[in-house]
Amino acid sequence: MEEAKESAGSTAPAERHAGWNELFFDLVVVAGAGQLARLLHDGPQPADLALYTVVYLAFWTTWAGFAVYGDIAASETRVRTLLIAMFGMAVMAASVHTVQTSHSIAFVVAYVALRRQAGQVWRRGSIVVDWPLAQFGAGAVPWLVSLFVDTPLRYWLWALGIALDIVTLLVSTRDRTLRRAGERAARRRDGRPPPGPAHGPVAEPPRLGESRIDAAHMGERLGLYVIIVLGEGVIQIIDAASEHDSWDGPLAATGLGAFGLLAAICTLSLLYGTNGIPHLRKGVLAPRLAMLLHAVMTGFLVALATALGSAVAHVDDVLPKGQHQLLCGAMAGYFAAGLVAALPLADRSDRVWLLGWALPCVAMSVALALLGSALPAWATIWILVALVCWQIAYDPGAPGAGSPGQRWRRFRRSAPRTA
Repeated sequence: MEEAKESAGSTAPAERHAGWNELFFDLVVVAGAGQLARLLHDGPQPADLALYTVVYLAFWTTWAGFAVYGDIAASETRVRTLLIAMFGMAVMAASVHTVQTSHSIAFVVAYVALRRQAGQVWRRGSIVVDWPLAQFGAGAVPWLVSLFVDTPLRYWLWALGIALDIVTLLVSTRDRTLRRAGERAARRRDGRPPPGPAHGPVAEPPRLGESRIDAAHMGERLGLYVIIVLGEGVIQIIDAASEHDSWDGPLAATGLGAFGLLAAICTLSLLYGTNGIPHLRKGVLAPRLAMLLHAVMTGFLVALATALGSAVAHVDDVLPKGQHQLLCGAMAGYFAAGLVAALPLADRSDRVWLLGWALPCVAMSVALALLGSALPAWATIWILVALVCWQIAYDPGAPGAGSPGQRWRRFRRSAPRTA
C-alpha cells in the first residue's frame, strides 16, 4: 500500500523553485538597486527623475531578459550565460553613478551587448511569445546610435529606445508575435540563393515553435526581485541611522515608521498579490503586461528607498521639499500600480467601488506631497503606513458578491493569498 502511494505521488509534477544559479544571478540586482538609488539622492530635479527612469528601465529590462531565459530553459540553463550577463549588469551598475559623464559609454556598450546576448540564447525557431523583446530588439538601436552623439541628444535616444520597448510589450500579442516571426522567417528564406551546383544545398528554415514561461516560477522570481528592492530600503535606513550620534525619540519614530512601511509594502505585495504586485490575481494580465507593471512598480520602490534614507537622515529638521515629494510620489505610484492591477478583476458595477477604494490612497499621497512639506518626516511616514495598512485590512470580497456598502464594512478574515 505504501509503495502504491509513493508511486502515485511520484507522478505528480514537482513544484519548481528558483535555482541556486538564478539566486546568485539576482545578487547583481542588490548592487544595481543601490547604485540606481544614488541618482535620486540630490534633489531630485525633473531631469534627475527622467534620467533615473530611463536608466532603471534599461537595467530592469536586461535583468528580465535573462530571468525569462532561465525560467524557460530550466535545467538546460547555461551557467556561463548567466555569469556573462551578471558581469555585464555589474558593469552597468558600476557605471550608473557617473552615467552622465565619464562612464556613459561603458553603460551603453554593456546594455547593447547584453540585449544582443539575451536574443541569441534561444534556439532557432523558438518564439518567446510571453516576452517579445527576446526576438524584437529594435529598442537597443537608439542606444547604439547614442554612442556617436553628444548630450542632450544622447539622453533623448536612450528614452526613445525605452519607449520602443514599452510599445513592443504593450502591442505584441501572441498572434502578432508569431505572425511577425513567420514573416521574418519567410523573408530570410526568400533572400537565400537557390540550391544548385553553384551554391550547394540549402537547409530548410527552422520550424517555428512557441516558448512559454512557467508562470509560478516566474512569479517567484519577480517576488524575489521585490524583496531585494525592499532590502535596499532597509540598507538606506540603517546607513542613515548610523550617522546619528544621538538616538532620540524623533529618530526612533522615523526609523520605526520607515521599517514598518517597508514591512507593510512587503505584506501587501507578496501576500495579497501576485508577482510582487499588490492586488494582482493569477492569470488576469498577460505575462508581458504583468512584467511591465512590475518594472514600473519596482522603480517606484527603489525611489522610495532613497526617500526613506533621507527621511531618517533629517529627523532633526524638516525633510527637504524634493525628498518629501519623492517619498509621497513614490507611494502614489505604488498605489496606482495596485489600482491598475485590480481593475481587470471587477465588472462594470464593481469598478466604481474599486476606484473608491484605491483612488483615496493615490489622492492622499499626492495631496501629502503637495501640501504636507511642513510636516516632520516621522508624521509623513506614519500617514503612509496607515494607508498601506488600510489596504491590507480591507477585504474587497469576490466580484459581484454583495453591495459596495456591505463590502465597505467587511474586513479580511480569510488566509492571505500567496503570490
